[in-house]
Amino acid sequence: MSNDIIPASVKLAAKRGFVRTAAQSLATGFAVPGALTLVFTGDGLLALGIGFAGLAFSAIVNGAQSSLNIISRGIPDEYVNAAIDRASGRPGASGLLRRDLGAR
Repeated sequence: MSNDIIPASVKLAAKRGFVRTAAQSLATGFAVPGALTLVFTGDGLLALGIGFAGLAFSAIVNGAQSSLNIISRGIPDEYVNAAIDRASGRPGASGLLRRDLGAR
């Protein structure tokens, strides 16, 4: 038995959750801060700067929230089940994910 407070499989899932959620935030986080700045100030360069700052901030905050949620609640079933080829019941192309996350 390991003396780690957080098991390695949970750490790996938390890292993957951070990357996944941060990427999703990057896909959607630019429009609102940039558009609001443009509407209220009329300055395109300021809107661009605020948009990119909002983009980075939201990606980091949302990724951290996902990571901490996985650490506190454990590995979500979706992360384990994503590695299984549903048609055959065998590990798919991402079979390493299932093994890495400690699923049996």
